[in-house]
Amino acid sequence: MKALLFDPCAGAAGDMIMGCLLDLGASVDTVRETVESVGCSLEISREERGHIMAARAKVISGRRYQSLRDAVSILHGSSLQGEAQEKALRALDILASAESRVHGLPKEEARFHEIGALDALADIAGSCAALQSLGVERVLSRPISVGGGFVQSEHGLLPVPGPAALEILRAHEIPWKGGPVQAELLTPTGAALLAALVYEFLPDFPLLKAVRVGYGAGGRELSLPNVLRGLIAEMVPGQKTQEQDHAHKSDRVVQLETNLDDVTGEVLGHLMDQLMEAGALDASILPALMKKGRSGNVIRAIARHEDAEKLSKIIIKETGSLGVRVFPSLHRFIAEREARTVEVEINHTIYRVAVKVSRMEGDLLNVKAEYEDCLRIAAATGLPLRKIIQKVEEEGWRAADL
Repeated sequence: MKALLFDPCAGAAGDMIMGCLLDLGASVDTVRETVESVGCSLEISREERGHIMAARAKVISGRRYQSLRDAVSILHGSSLQGEAQEKALRALDILASAESRVHGLPKEEARFHEIGALDALADIAGSCAALQSLGVERVLSRPISVGGGFVQSEHGLLPVPGPAALEILRAHEIPWKGGPVQAELLTPTGAALLAALVYEFLPDFPLLKAVRVGYGAGGRELSLPNVLRGLIAEMVPGQKTQEQDHAHKSDRVVQLETNLDDVTGEVLGHLMDQLMEAGALDASILPALMKKGRSGNVIRAIARHEDAEKLSKIIIKETGSLGVRVFPSLHRFIAEREARTVEVEINHTIYRVAVKVSRMEGDLLNVKAEYEDCLRIAAATGLPLRKIIQKVEEEGWRAADL
């Protein structure tokens, strides 16, 4: 398995991550195009840090954006596509959630500091484009060195790690350590990118065969080489990471839950729509017998750590619930999922229908037809929806086996 391993022994920042990936062989043209598509320019050079030559990726920008909505719009309008765009949006949301919690305001209203600068957004976009161009199967990292002491900010002296970076480390259970110098080594953008890109943080180097080593230069001279080291490597066959010991692939989520006995079905249906639109990974409503023999419902939602507070507020606002229980750090085993399109002939007409294919360790598990596409065909043909779904999924199984 081809893997990328970050070794942030001198911390991480957005420009260091992008520089490291470029030094590992990421497409310079792709990264430059991506940075320019968000309104910045990119200077790439070779610089020495502590006798180590490293790639310096410097974004040039004189503008700022006004809100999280503006930042999301910029990323949607950039040259990023597919998984790279999804990861960039996720990194931005992680960063915004941290700033929001630190300042005690909703994400849409918080006065962001680092993400207000367009060059930080370009660091996120460029790093995600660079990673996609490398074509690695998995991203791993060792624990992050965050530095120590205090850092000067517009609010005065703040302890290292800074509040936003620390919130990201906490929310995503990222292992970190102080030192090895009295300086800020981990920026909020660097923390958000690692949280969005890394599958697993390892306590030590795994058994691997290094194929290529790259270094991304930081902007300052320190008493140690101010570089982020990365390795593209082949994992030794038969070795399992902690994540693979749990399952072929897994992630960590939280479960939100509350009991209700005085809410109508219309409100509950609307709540389900609101939760899914706001980023819930799944949501369900279970009938229950409540105290004093009342009939009621249990509302349950699965979410990413950074979305827990937002979704809890939606539940409370829409239902009048007095509280939402949060069950943290749940392991979720995930099958590999692939979206593809199949063609089916119905009544002498060819229809293109989206299907979701799931596998585990290469074995085909299931094929599920896209409901909205099947509903459209059923309406056009007058055939029962269940027949359409059955035909599409049969074709999906045939295509997936090829």
